[in-house]
Amino acid sequence: MNMISNELKELFFKTYIKGGLDLKTQEAALRQRPDIVIATPGRLIDHLHNAPNFSLADVEILVLDEADRMLDEAFSIQMKEIIHLCARNRQTMLFSATMTDQIEELAAVSLKNPVKLFISGNTETALNLRQEFVRIRENHEADRECIVAGLVTRNFPDHTIIFVKTKKTCRRLHIILGLLGAKVGQLHSGLTQRQRVEALFRFKKAELDVLVSTDLAARGLDVEGVKTVINMDMPTTLKQYIHRVGRTARAGRVGRSISLVGESERKVLKEIVASNKEDVIDAYKNRIESLKESIEKIKEEEEVERTLRLAQEELQRGKTRLEGNTEKRHWIKLQKPLLNEKDAKKSKNHDAGDDGSEEELRARRLAEFQVRSAKRARKGKKLQAVCENNDRRSNEGKKRKLRSFTSELTDVRKKAVKRFRYGAEDADFKAVRVKKKKARRIVN
Repeated sequence: MNMISNELKELFFKTYIKGGLDLKTQEAALRQRPDIVIATPGRLIDHLHNAPNFSLADVEILVLDEADRMLDEAFSIQMKEIIHLCARNRQTMLFSATMTDQIEELAAVSLKNPVKLFISGNTETALNLRQEFVRIRENHEADRECIVAGLVTRNFPDHTIIFVKTKKTCRRLHIILGLLGAKVGQLHSGLTQRQRVEALFRFKKAELDVLVSTDLAARGLDVEGVKTVINMDMPTTLKQYIHRVGRTARAGRVGRSISLVGESERKVLKEIVASNKEDVIDAYKNRIESLKESIEKIKEEEEVERTLRLAQEELQRGKTRLEGNTEKRHWIKLQKPLLNEKDAKKSKNHDAGDDGSEEELRARRLAEFQVRSAKRARKGKKLQAVCENNDRRSNEGKKRKLRSFTSELTDVRKKAVKRFRYGAEDADFKAVRVKKKKARRIVN
């Protein structure tokens, strides 16, 4: 409605009538008998019944724009009443994106001998629209808000419209983005008409960077400069998706859409992919195929030019030889390249040795050998490992005896039997036995 009003602003004296605005102001505008009245069905009927001296008896042209949408929003009774109150000799124009049974019924009531004009359905997105899809797995449905918040705060901070499914989600996301520091507004049916108009006006004036909306703003809004559309929830039909992403990439501008797709929304995604035009690669492949003859022709022309250039150069060289004006050019022929500084020193020493006699060469080699020997002599000898426990080395050959319970039972020596019977001897028991032995000797 606002879009139509803006287009007719400079051409006619007009007024627009819609809910949420002051009734008295609208009645005063209608009393001035404007050329064009742009109205919503409900508010127009309100004025027809309550505003004095206002009627549609002099209406010459009745335009029903977006009739399918008005029927979807239960305006059929109001629209039929408006048609009944208009002049009978009027001209009626009905515009609809679809032709349903309800539209056919409305056309039969409002039109006489109609002429039908059909154009191709708007089932294609703009060529300069970049469409991106983010897959949301079944156990990550709760991450939608986090993803949208990250996209808005980090990647798309301004001129962005976010579409959601319900009013509840719209209110919640509006609060979250506001707390994160974004200049955000909301648009849904739970707001009054004045609040909707104010939010839309502030978004158009760039006072708001982000607008969170239900499908209320998906159709009929022409907001200039929208860069990005984010679908937090996928629409239920392809038609709704096209209307949503159609808010950007308008009038030849570049736009971008990001849609979050859950597992239950993959059917709509398949329809979107199928409805899109062929890929850029395929398009340019066909275009290059059509230029095949031109490519071959240019290649042939380049080959002819190259042949002529080589022939001219050869002819010029022949003329120069005949005239005898050629100058001899000198080139530097390098020996085997030197790899590094060390190789250069070796080569230098070798060349110096070739200049001397054989005795000088022998003397030089002897001096170099003496220098190397002195260097080796100054170096300390390596420390050898010393084993201090020589007893262990000496007992290496002996077989070690293992003690066990069975070995004590099988040892029948007198000393072993006595030790096994009385236990291990300690110093006190040993001293007592020594005293008893001495006592026996004295008695004897």
